[in-house]
Amino acid sequence: MNTTTLKSGVPGSAAAAKRAKEFGHNVRVAIAAAAAFLLVAVIAAYGANYYALPLGERPYSDKYELLKPGGAIGLKLGIFGTFLFFIIFLYAFRKIIPWLGRYGTAKHWMDFHVICGITAPILIAFHASFKFRGIAGVAFWIMVLVAISGFIGRYLYAQIPRSLTAAELSLTDLRLSEQELSDALLGQALYSSDQLNRALRVPSPEHIKHIGALRAVGEMIVLDFELPFRVAGLRRASSGFGTKLLTLGGLLSSGRTETEYIVRLVRQKRSLSKRVVFLGQSQKLLHLWHVIHRPFSYAFAVLAILHIVVVLGLGFGSMGFR
Repeated sequence: MNTTTLKSGVPGSAAAAKRAKEFGHNVRVAIAAAAAFLLVAVIAAYGANYYALPLGERPYSDKYELLKPGGAIGLKLGIFGTFLFFIIFLYAFRKIIPWLGRYGTAKHWMDFHVICGITAPILIAFHASFKFRGIAGVAFWIMVLVAISGFIGRYLYAQIPRSLTAAELSLTDLRLSEQELSDALLGQALYSSDQLNRALRVPSPEHIKHIGALRAVGEMIVLDFELPFRVAGLRRASSGFGTKLLTLGGLLSSGRTETEYIVRLVRQKRSLSKRVVFLGQSQKLLHLWHVIHRPFSYAFAVLAILHIVVVLGLGFGSMGFR
């Protein structure tokens, strides 16, 4: 089985259609992420001198009427931030609302879920002028916890390899794919087995069975952090002094077809080996993450609605919107 078949699980035109679909999705994600970044950057640049003022001096700023929580800009930021947060729930609702489930894969929904989850707390912070009091303050810090746990969940989600139908691959399938990559690496003559083994080294299954959940996450992150440097070591081993300088010690592509082909195989093999070893821990942690993440999300939703109702009922001034 070649590399294309290994990755996609389907040959020919179906693989090409999948690549085209993924490319379109990646473009949309990049546009959404760029728009979110630009919005936050513009607000931060415009309001920097206002948000830096002590609370007692802000009413004397010429931007006060615009940027205060109840101001022309501040209120809209709160509405938009809350709207983005409620969009996050579509990721869960797609499983129970049939027509939503027909659009995109779980990974596609997750990508936009993450963008909204990062952007919403930032906009809410600007809306509140970084004053976190009362119900609104509690809701904000819960939302921050949701965002942080979301980062962890997205990382764990990526550790579980999935087929085209988003069903989890069996351990046997993972190991077969891993063996195919091993066989492909055996056919190269550029590096010794010792050099490849150093680059491909991951913890043993016995070690992983005897460590706690938090340590497992930590070790996965360390392995991901180490990979670029191990790959750089391979590039240095097959490069001259000039190439080492141009590639920043092997951190950048060498431009050599054979070297980069082997580097690509090593990346794939090591990533898959890590996922095989940590698969059990990743599944357990992802289940635990759902137990923790969802209640925080629902708690924020309840508090956000309560905050909105109280503000509408009592007016902006009584809730610190001055």
